[in-house]
Amino acid sequence: IAKTGFLWNKPGTLQKEDTVIRATTKGRTTTIRALGTPTDNPESVDTPYFSFDSDTPMAFYTGRSRTLGEIKSRIAERKNALKTKNALYADSADAYEAIQSVVGWNMFYDAFNDRGISSVSRIWNQTWGGYIIFDWDTYFIALLASLEHKDLAYANVFAITRSITDGGFIPNVASAYEKSNDRSQPPVGAMTAKLIYDRYGEKWFLEEVYGTLMRWNRWWPKARDNQGYLSWGSHPHPKGMSAHTLQAAKWESGLDNSPMFDGIVFNTETNCMELASVGLMSLYIADCHYLASIAQELGKNEDARELTTRASTYAVKLNELWDGEMGLYRDKNLVTGTFTEHKSPTHFYPLLAQVPTAEQAQRMVEEHLMNPDEFHGEYMIPSISRDNAAFEDNSYWRGRIWAPMNFLVYMGLRNYDFPEAQKELSQKSRELIMQEWTAKRRIHENYNAVTGQGDDVRNSDPFYAWAGLLSYIAFMEEGYVK
Repeated sequence: IAKTGFLWNKPGTLQKEDTVIRATTKGRTTTIRALGTPTDNPESVDTPYFSFDSDTPMAFYTGRSRTLGEIKSRIAERKNALKTKNALYADSADAYEAIQSVVGWNMFYDAFNDRGISSVSRIWNQTWGGYIIFDWDTYFIALLASLEHKDLAYANVFAITRSITDGGFIPNVASAYEKSNDRSQPPVGAMTAKLIYDRYGEKWFLEEVYGTLMRWNRWWPKARDNQGYLSWGSHPHPKGMSAHTLQAAKWESGLDNSPMFDGIVFNTETNCMELASVGLMSLYIADCHYLASIAQELGKNEDARELTTRASTYAVKLNELWDGEMGLYRDKNLVTGTFTEHKSPTHFYPLLAQVPTAEQAQRMVEEHLMNPDEFHGEYMIPSISRDNAAFEDNSYWRGRIWAPMNFLVYMGLRNYDFPEAQKELSQKSRELIMQEWTAKRRIHENYNAVTGQGDDVRNSDPFYAWAGLLSYIAFMEEGYVK
C-alpha cells in the first residue's frame, strides 16, 4: 500500500484519477504515478492510495509516464554517478561514502521553520517532538556536509547560530518547543564557519553569522569567568530547560558523565563548577583566534584586536595550568587549589589554541598522547586515560572514543610539527569508523577503546552524524580539504 497525504498540516488536495494521484498545492500540481501488479485490496485508508502485489517489481514516481525499464535505468545511472564520485577519493572512497550516508540519513525537514537540516540522529528528533539540534554537534555536522553539500552546510550553521538565546549564547539544546536557556556548549562555531569559508570562499556566509558569533564570544567571560579562568556552568532562568545544577554544567561541557567532574563542587552563586577547565579555556582561545581571522576577512580590524587581546589574556591563565613535572596542562580544583588527577583528550586542546611552546607540545605528545598506558593504542583516543579507574566503566565519556575529541586533537597537532602523530591519528580514526561501517553499515556515536566496537553498549546510537568526523580527519590528512 502506497498511501498519499500532506504532512505537518500543509494545505493542499489529493485526488485519484484512474492510475494516477494528483496532489495540488498553491501554484503547483504534482502527478504521482505507479507501476506494478495492481491488487484489488480495499483498505481503510483516509487518503488516495495505490495497492500492489509486492511479489513483483513496482515503482512509484512523479512527472511524465515512464516504463519500469526507464526507471531502473535512471536509478542505475545515478548509482553509477555516485560510484564515479566516490572513485575520485581513491583509497578514501569508503570514508566518503560513510560521511555521505550518515549526513544524508539524518537530514530532515523542520516544519516549524520550513528548512532542511541534518541533526545528530533521527531518533532524537522523534523523541523531541519535531526536531532537536545541539550546539557543537550541529556545527560539526555542518563541517561534514561541507565536503559535498554547501547549501546543507550553510543551513546547519544558520540553524544553530540563529538559535542564540536572549542571554547572548548559543544554547546546548534548541528544539521544536524549547531551548536550554541556562547553559551553552563548547564554542566551536567560529572554527567551523572559518573552515567552511576556506572551502567555498563566500564572504556573505561569514557576514551572516559573524555578529552572532561575536556576541557569543563576548558572553563567555561575562558568564563563565571564574577567578580569571573559565569554568563550565549553568545559570538560573525562568524559561525553558533551566537546571542550574552540576549536571547542567556537565551538559554545557558536552561531556555529560566525564570523570573529570567527579567530586567537583558547583557554586550556585557564581553559576560555575569550581574547576578551571583546560578544555574550555583552550576552545575559547581558539574561538577568539578563528573569529579574529573572520573579522579581518570582513574588514573589522578593531574587533580583531579585541579578540586577540582576549585570547592573550586567557592564554596567560591557561599557562598557569601547565604542570612542568608531568608535562601536561591540567584542570585545577578551585576549592582545593590543586590539580585534579584526571587526564583527558581535552588536555591536548591547548595545541588547538596554539598556547604551548614547541618544547611543551613535544612533551604532551611524546609523553602522553603516544603513551600506550594513557592514550595510545590500537584504537584512539579514549575519552579518559587508560590508567584512570573510570576507563573500565566503558560508558559514554568514561573511557569510550568520541569523534569530536579525535578531531579537535588532530586540529591541534596540525598547528605543530608532528607529521607522524597526525598521520597515525588519522589512520586510526578512519580504521575505527570503517570497522563497523564495513561489517554492519553502522556509524556509532562512540566506540570501545579496547575492541573498537560501537554496538557493545546500549547508549551508543548506531547512526550518529558527528561520528563522520573520524572519516573527515582522513580527508584533511590526505589534502582533499584544508
